[in-house]
This record gives sequence, structure tokens and C-alpha cells, in this order.
Amino acid sequence: CFNKWLTLKTSGELMVAEYKSEDFQGRIPPITKVMMNPPFAQKSSTSKEYHFIEQALKQMQNDGILFAVLPLSVLIEKATTDWRKDLLKQNTLLSVVTFPQDLFYPTGTHTLGIFIKKGVPHKKDSPVLWIRALNDGFVKKKGKRVKSDRVKDNLSEIKELLKNFIKNQGVKVKNIPQFQKAAPVDFSDESFELIPELYVDDKELTQEEIEASMESLMRETASF
Repeated sequence: CFNKWLTLKTSGELMVAEYKSEDFQGRIPPITKVMMNPPFAQKSSTSKEYHFIEQALKQMQNDGILFAVLPLSVLIEKATTDWRKDLLKQNTLLSVVTFPQDLFYPTGTHTLGIFIKKGVPHKKDSPVLWIRALNDGFVKKKGKRVKSDRVKDNLSEIKELLKNFIKNQGVKVKNIPQFQKAAPVDFSDESFELIPELYVDDKELTQEEIEASMESLMRETASF
């Protein structure tokens, strides 16, 4: 993040990264894996979150894996539709995970994580692992997020599946409505939104759940 370019340097049998101020000029990029949480852009800012992703991908070797935390808006807004399409023309989308709404509490930004394989164009029939991990085992208490046994930890639940799927997109994924599903990207979608909420199946509500929801709504309305 401090220098524009990194290049590959060999020190004996060890391959390391070397800072350079110029372009690669035919050299092999040194980066094979990236984990990033780029600054969330303000509406008036010209530096958007995807600019950081582009910068990282330029410095990565083909087949390298990039993980980034992004605001939900980057993968649904009309202004970034062309960027999302261009991203998949040159790289493979492996997985998208919706994070808990309060992950960055007290900041109210809805976030998700994306996993990308560099330099391999996305095939239209290639499965993507879509996950809605809406709970991480924390609850809000006295202005802070604290660990609680009363809340599920979806992030721990999906850890092994996610690791295995990134290594091999052919692994079997159990379809769990409203939670997880492996499915190809819908390239016919004009909006080209790349979020799990668009791909995971809806859950069929039981009569008891419908009645309970109606009763809760009626109570809230009467209370208001």
C-alpha cells in the first residue's frame, strides 16, 4: 500500500517481493494471495473501493486468490455494473458471503466478502458459492459487540466449506434455503448484481411461522 508496484525477486531458493517505483516491464508479479479491507468511499470521493481491488489484481500472479471486504453497494449499484462485468471477463468469482449487519458497529454499513481468482475468465457455467452469514456469535450490549452463546456463529459454520470450495469448485454444497447455495452467475441479469440474496433459495414458511409473524406484526402495530 505504500509503493505502487511490487516485483518478484529471488534470494537463493527463496522468492520474495521487492518494492519498485516503475512498472513490471515483463517481470512476474510477486503477489499470490491478497486479503484486504479497503477504505469505504464517501459519496463525494473519487477513490472507490473497487479501485483498490484493481490495484491489487495488477500486482498478483494468475491463479492467485484475492479476498476483499466490500460495502454491499459495490455489488448492486448501477454505477458499478460495468466494473462487475469487466471483473468477470478477466477473473473468476469464487464466492460471495454476506456478513452480519452489525459487523462494523456502530458504523451501519452493510458488508460482504468476495473471493476472486486472478487471471482466469469466469465461465458462465462455473458455480459460485453464495452464503448469507448473518450471525457471527456476537450481540450488541451497552454500545459494544460481545460474544454470546445465545447467537449462532455462521462464520465458523462455513469455514471448512469455504476453504474446500475455493480449492475445488466441484465439491458438493448442501443447498440450505436463505443460507447457502452453489449456483452459476446469471449473465442475463441486466443489473448484474452479485449478492447471495439474489441466488439463495427462499424458505417455505409453515402455517405456524406465518401466524406467529402476523401476530407479531399486529402487536407492533397496536403498540405503535
